[in-house]
Amino acid sequence: MAPLGRGQYVFAGRAYTPVAGHAIRICFWHDDDDEGGSMASRKRTAAQPHRVTMKDVARHAGVSQPTVSFVLNDRRDVSIAAETRSRVLEAAKELNFQPNRAAQSLRSNRSYTVGVIADRLVSQPYAGHIVLGVQQAVQEAGYVCFVVETAPTTDGGKAAVENLVQQGVAGLIYAAPGPEYVTPVGGLDNVPTVFVNCFPPGDVPAVTVLADEFQGGRDAAAAVFTAGHTNVAFLGGPEDDYACRERKRGLESAAADANIDPATIRIQFGTFQVGSGYDLAMGVLANERPTAIICGNDRMAVGALMAAQSLGLRCPEDISIVGFDDQPDLADQMHPPLTTVALPHQQMGYDAGTLLLAETEQPGRHLVPCEYVPRSSLAAPRSEGT
Repeated sequence: MAPLGRGQYVFAGRAYTPVAGHAIRICFWHDDDDEGGSMASRKRTAAQPHRVTMKDVARHAGVSQPTVSFVLNDRRDVSIAAETRSRVLEAAKELNFQPNRAAQSLRSNRSYTVGVIADRLVSQPYAGHIVLGVQQAVQEAGYVCFVVETAPTTDGGKAAVENLVQQGVAGLIYAAPGPEYVTPVGGLDNVPTVFVNCFPPGDVPAVTVLADEFQGGRDAAAAVFTAGHTNVAFLGGPEDDYACRERKRGLESAAADANIDPATIRIQFGTFQVGSGYDLAMGVLANERPTAIICGNDRMAVGALMAAQSLGLRCPEDISIVGFDDQPDLADQMHPPLTTVALPHQQMGYDAGTLLLAETEQPGRHLVPCEYVPRSSLAAPRSEGT
């Protein structure tokens, strides 16, 4: 404000005459585009946390920034003392350093995303743990998962998978709710790929992770024979199903180990459903009644238990029943709780993620052990006359 004349001042191009006894208050402000920015803008800037950089880590560890880069990117081709490497890692941890994956990807032309191609998997109550296992494995290595569900698409997810690959992925993992053949999207032979709980058609060499269905079937049957049962029936799923074949093969191996002729075991094939288990059990219980029924999965075991109860039989006093899968909210909720074998879905996913990120490809079938889960539905056979 500049003096204009006696008692008058000019401000912003206008003349002002102060009123006696009143002070003149002059306020200054900046537009957002001004060098200083508005107060709100300055507050927003002040509120933003400082992102810890490699420079900060280098300063904290007392080393050069390239050394920090070599350590945090695990460059084994560069010779760095173990004490220095440890100091850098400790500094990064203390400062809560978070690597900028986008920048790393641009610099190294390397992707930190893994694509999981799921077929009817995410809707399954327990097979969905495969995705959780994959996620745990790749996150430990600094990667993230992107899941594509192919079931609802008309092209089997082809367009979605191709788009995912175009965006850049470190590799692909195909997963299914049960061991079966899946057809991978063509033209992606150069993308590292692992199959978990499924396998490519034909004899195509591939990295495949499967549950050890044979071992699981053998352990379940061995428990039945160890309990003293010799008159046994097996109610399986479809005869040409991979899991059914392997579980049956395990049963026959356990029978031979127990000096029981596998040919004496009554074997029936069904559909892995509750109704199928019921119908098949009614058939075997109507003739020479077995003392134990080994079922292809837990749902069939539910049907077998319903059939036994409809005939006035008690489990396990009159007949023992064993399942397979250890399906959550089913096997342990039955009356009596079901003796079964747990499928290692989460571990399968973890192994698949680990194999995908491994430095060298390991084609072939990698089998993950199944866990035998003893519960009350299996007991020694009732002695005659009791």
